[in-house]
Amino acid sequence: MKQKVCLAIFLSLAIICKAQTFIYPQNDSIMTEYNDGKFWVYLNKNDIVVGLSCFEEKDNYGKYYHLDIFIKNLSERPIIFRPDSVYSNLLTKKDDTLKLEVYTNEEYQKKIKRSQTWAMALYGISAGINTGTVGYSTSYSTTYSPKGYTYTTITNHYDANAAYQANVASTNQMLILGQMMDNDRTMREQGYLKTTTIYPDEAIIGFMNIKRKKGKVLTVNIPIDNYIYTFDWDVNRK
Repeated sequence: MKQKVCLAIFLSLAIICKAQTFIYPQNDSIMTEYNDGKFWVYLNKNDIVVGLSCFEEKDNYGKYYHLDIFIKNLSERPIIFRPDSVYSNLLTKKDDTLKLEVYTNEEYQKKIKRSQTWAMALYGISAGINTGTVGYSTSYSTTYSPKGYTYTTITNHYDANAAYQANVASTNQMLILGQMMDNDRTMREQGYLKTTTIYPDEAIIGFMNIKRKKGKVLTVNIPIDNYIYTFDWDVNRK
């Protein structure tokens, strides 16, 4: 039962989110909107529109600043979006500037796999301990001597078939857990932004994650075609 509970908790896809407050710049022309409950900010520069929605996210693999990113090419030439060029800084509560880790798809998948490997190892240890005790049982018998003394006999039994069946069940559970973990990684990869050529009048939308740390102002920089689209967010928890 404990194994099933741990399995259900680990594979739960529940995500806790907290939206952030955008800090409006003084110079740039910004357009904002709510779309499906999310607050979006759009910046149009050099015939390229970059939109961003930012919120905190907590799931089974950690805490992040989650970025939904929209890019529209209004120019007459192809442009290339490179996720590994996106970078972010955090103004800490001590007014220091801290560089945050922005995960590419490959880095995020590695992080998930490391977490899953640890979870699989712990689950395997727990399953092995439980399986090892299944085949054993103990019985007690009481006898009385002619003089009225009581004797208790303890007998240990081992049921090889029960142990075998428990081992088979444990192995099947491990295989099912492995497949569910693979499916979870595949699902989380869908929509994660990768290097993409955006042709004239085309647009892309997807997401990226930043490793979350506590601070006051989160700055997200998205370089595209020799221009850096910068967005500041108030992440200070009141």
